[in-house]
Formats: sequence, C-alpha cells, structure tokens
Amino acid sequence: MNIIITDSSLRKFLETPAKAESLSQNLSLCGPTFDQVTKVGDDFIYNIEIITNRVDTAGAQGVARESAAILAQFGIPAKLINDPYQDKPHFKEGLSKQFHFNIEKDLVVRFTAIAFENILVKPSSRETQRLLENCGQRSLNNCIDITNELTLLYGMPSHIFDLDKLASQNLHLRESHRGEELTTLDGQKNKLDGGDIVIEDGSGRLVDLCGVMGGSLAEVDNHTKNILLIVPVYPAKRIRKTSLSLQKRTLAAQIYEKQPDPELCLPVIFKAIQLFKERTGAEVSSSLYDYYPIIRPPKTITLDFNWLNSFVGIEIKRETVISILASLGFLVTLENERLVCSVPSWRYHDINIKEDLAEEVARIYGYFRFPSILPCVNLSSEPKNLLLEAELKIKKYLSNIGFFEIYNSSLISHELIKKTSQNSDELLNLLNPLSSEFAFLRNSLLPSHLENHKRNQGKFSEPLRTYEVSNCYQKVRGKELPHEISTLAILSNENYRQAKGKIESLLDYMNVDDISFRPSQFAPPFFSQLATADIYSKDILLGQIGLLKPSLLRNIGLPSNPIAIEINLEKLCSKINEETDIQLVSNYPYMLEDITITSDKPLGELIQDLKSFDPLIREVSYIESYRNKHTFKFFFGSSSRNLDQKEVNSLKGTIQKHFSN
Repeated sequence: MNIIITDSSLRKFLETPAKAESLSQNLSLCGPTFDQVTKVGDDFIYNIEIITNRVDTAGAQGVARESAAILAQFGIPAKLINDPYQDKPHFKEGLSKQFHFNIEKDLVVRFTAIAFENILVKPSSRETQRLLENCGQRSLNNCIDITNELTLLYGMPSHIFDLDKLASQNLHLRESHRGEELTTLDGQKNKLDGGDIVIEDGSGRLVDLCGVMGGSLAEVDNHTKNILLIVPVYPAKRIRKTSLSLQKRTLAAQIYEKQPDPELCLPVIFKAIQLFKERTGAEVSSSLYDYYPIIRPPKTITLDFNWLNSFVGIEIKRETVISILASLGFLVTLENERLVCSVPSWRYHDINIKEDLAEEVARIYGYFRFPSILPCVNLSSEPKNLLLEAELKIKKYLSNIGFFEIYNSSLISHELIKKTSQNSDELLNLLNPLSSEFAFLRNSLLPSHLENHKRNQGKFSEPLRTYEVSNCYQKVRGKELPHEISTLAILSNENYRQAKGKIESLLDYMNVDDISFRPSQFAPPFFSQLATADIYSKDILLGQIGLLKPSLLRNIGLPSNPIAIEINLEKLCSKINEETDIQLVSNYPYMLEDITITSDKPLGELIQDLKSFDPLIREVSYIESYRNKHTFKFFFGSSSRNLDQKEVNSLKGTIQKHFSN
C-alpha cells in the first residue's frame, strides 16, 4: 500500500532539523520506504510504501513516530509532537442527540459519531486545497475536505452526512441483502451481493456503503446546515470483501482492511470538532455517541537481553534497546534482567511474540549495521524427489527427440467442458473465477492440448509433436481439496507405430521395466475404444496410447486425428528401476540382416518372441509392415567369437520357418 503525504503535514507531528532528502533516505533504511520525493514550491511530496501489517503508518502522525525513532539512531535530533494519543479529549455532555444508531452485532469494532449545526459550506482555504492537491485528492468543500485531511494526517477515515437529508434520525447499521442497490458518491449504482455493511436511514434507503464509500442520498452540498460525523472502525474481512467484489479500492477501504487502531477514534473526532468550528463556524449539537462493544485487554511481552543478542547475532546495548522500544511507544519496565513491554494500541495486531519485539529493535537499530557474516550452520540435505527428477528427465528427453513443450492453464472453461462432453459436476469449479474462461480445474491435459494443436495446425511442418507435463485434478468425494496427479500428455501427427516407438524409447530411457501394450478394456473418456492400448509395467497400468473419438475432434474443430498418449507419472515413478544393468560392448562386430516374416501376431508380442528365440540375436528393430508381412532388422553377434555368413544365413532360414504362418 502506498500513501502520499507532504513534508509540511509530516512536520505537524515531527520536530527535527533534518532536511527532506536526509529524512527520506534514513527512514527508507529502517522504516517506511520513500519511493519518490518531489519538490513542489516550498514543500516536498513523499510517496511512501507502507507494509501491510503497519497500518499505523498510513498517516502523517504514524510516519512521524517512525521518523523520531529512526533519526535518533543516526544522531539527528528528532521529537514527536502533537501526539494524538497524549491528548485528553473532552466532549460536552447533556446535549440532545439528533440521531440514534441501531447497530447489529459484530458489524463494528468501534463506532463514534457526533452532530453539528449552523454549518457554513464554502471552499476551503488555499492552504488546505494545496495540501489535498499535492496528496492526489480533489478539494470539494470545507466540510468534506476536513474528513479527507484527517485521513491524511492520522490514517483514520471518517465520513459526514447531511443530517437533514436522512429520512429519520433512527439509523440502522446492518448487513445488506442480496440484490439491494446503492448509489455511491462517485455516481455509480452498485448491486450488492449481500453481507456488506450498510447504513439505512430508517425509511429503507441505504445512505452509506460502510468503510468503502458514502452514498449520494445524504451527500453534503452548498445547502447543508446540519451534519452528522462518524469515525468508525469496521471488521477488516468484511470491508475487504466488499471492496474487492465491487472493485472500489478507496483509501478508506485499504486502511480499514488492515485493522486501524480503534483507540484513535476519539482523538480524531475531537480534532474534527476543532476544525469544524474553525473552518465552518459549526456548533456541536449532540452528545458524543461511542459504541465500543469489546474493549481489548492489555498485551505485554517479556524480552530477555541475552536471548535478544543471540537472536539478532550482535550485542546491542541495553540502553539502546530500551530507548528504541520507548521511542516506538512501548511502555518498558526492567524486571530481573528482562524487559516487560506493554504493547501500544496502534501496534496491537502486529506485535504478538518476543520475536516481533526483536525485529523492531533490529530494524530501528539498522540492519545495515549488522556484519556481513554468513551463519556457520550445517544444513541438512533435501530428500530426493523422484517425481520432480523424472519430470525434468522426461522434458529434456522429449525436447531432444523433436517434441515441442507446451504450457496451459490448469483452469478451463465451461465451453471447453461441453465441447469434450465432460460432466461439469465431476470437476472442481472456482467459487469466484476471474473469468468464465478459467472456471474449472481440469482433470485431463488433453482438451486444452487439442486446442493447441488446432491453433497450430498448418503453421509447422508435419509431423507436429507436442507434450505437456502438468497436474490434473481429480475430485475426491467428501473432501474439499482435489487429488493432484502429475501427468504426461503427448499429441503426435505421426502414425501409431512411430508414436509407440517414441514412448517405448522414453520408457526405456527412464529405466522402466517390463513394458507391455495391451488392448484397452475400458478406454478413458476421450479415447476411441477400438483404437486404444493400455501401457503396462508388469501389472501396473501407466496410461493409454491411441486415437481419439471423432466426435471430440469435430467439436474441437481439429481436422487431423493425432495419436494421443496420457501417462500417470506417479505410477511411472513407482516402476523406475534405479539400479542399471551394464553390458560390456562386444569385441566382435554384429552382422545386420533384414528379414521379412509373415505373421498375424501383434507386433509387440512378435518382437519379444524374436528377441528370445536364439542367444545370437542381440537386437531386433522394426522397419515396416504390409498387411501381415513385417520386416525387421536383426543384429546377430557373439561376445566370444566372430560369426560367419553361412551360420547367419542358416539362422535366418530357421527364423523365417519358425515364425511365418
């Protein structure tokens, strides 16, 4: 989150001789990062990045507190002034209330309100207009400008209503109903999903989208005479949900979703009273309304000096530690060589354990002062991840033999599910998808893979061979999270035997034992039942290879019918043999012969029979087929002697006689 403040607004809370350049550089080393410093006239504009858990620095007074603590570590005098937490707000009592709030349970952390009368609405002074303009905001009128200025100074949003535009002064702060509409100050009509925090004016009209933006019905204008001011703190989760669902990322919403300090409500409303009196001539017309249902208990944390120095790695003097924590607002007492630290209200959410205190001390002291020494530790080795290693080896091998790797989103559209005749109830769908194109988690890589082939058809010289290694997500009954399955998908415009040879060579390279291809008894949804084979390693089904259903290809719009392969990599890894058999290279050359055999046996079975027929047959390589005539290249050889041609010819005749029909 970034905020914009001016140097002049910062110095309302900070007394220091440090110039803007020195101040921004030193603070960036130990605290909020000053992304940009711009000189405008006699002033400087600071664009500051604050981290999410430090909402206390979302205003000038919070940055000033950090500045006072940090500058002291650089030997620069600095003092926090006009600290709102040191004020003792006093509010008149006994005034009649011109409003009443009915607040439903758990919708506010704290809610304060007060009414003004005899308001004179006019343009703000040039000084106020310049402040708002320099901070990226428009000046509207002196009343609205006060609330915007208070947000910049204190990091606590507030809002005003024209009291006379409310149908009744009996206001209802409640959850919105699904389908309710509210027109906000930006002129947009917003349809609410339900569960948003809204204020109803007693007649059913919505006048505020709480924590995000006010409603246009009770907008303050030049005719306003009576005003209702609220300074609330809302539950962070509810504000973030509303802000994101309506895409209204206002400054107020960004602050509320980070849990600002409810103890700041009274100081801010007290300062608002002063400004309304000075700038509008207003008079307070009601007693203070302060609804604070759950007051937070005090929080203390004990910090041991020896532990602190061991934790940060250097020795920091006790006086320095105490000074740093005190400058950040911690109440520190020394008990038995340990510090007992009371956490200030503005750090209530982000300081919870002693490590948080140690971080604060080290940060303000300056990480850049720590010696650049690597810790001397023995790091235990990570256990071997066979699946990740297998995925990497498969990618390298397939890329080396001419396949293109593709990447697709794990999310698919409902349209693609319909094209591939899947049942959307069997897939996990996102509750709040960014787009209809990314609504469901895929349970197969093939549908989006086929669309890749369609888009690339004709753009590459044939054959087009692609692969993808990614996760599929199988819905598990009774569980919210799916079963993630690492999967390899291949599409190739080669013929079946060529594609089968490629996958056989891959499995051989991965050292997967006892590979066999069997006619598929129950082909997966996308595969043709009559043209699909199951890939086995012994009795483990690894995946399938075959043709896809013609109806699927028509729906996708793919004119060709590629060979598809889908393999479960988790099962493949379970069959990888990590022990490699090494055979010595023979000193005697092989003799190569082409032999044509007439047989009706499946090729895979026939090749295995040929290899085991005689010890002199060292290898059999398939060449081509015509109907039931198959040509193979035989490698004949012996590890102890040279073979002569007569012996090889005799063995050839025996093979043809034994295997031909």
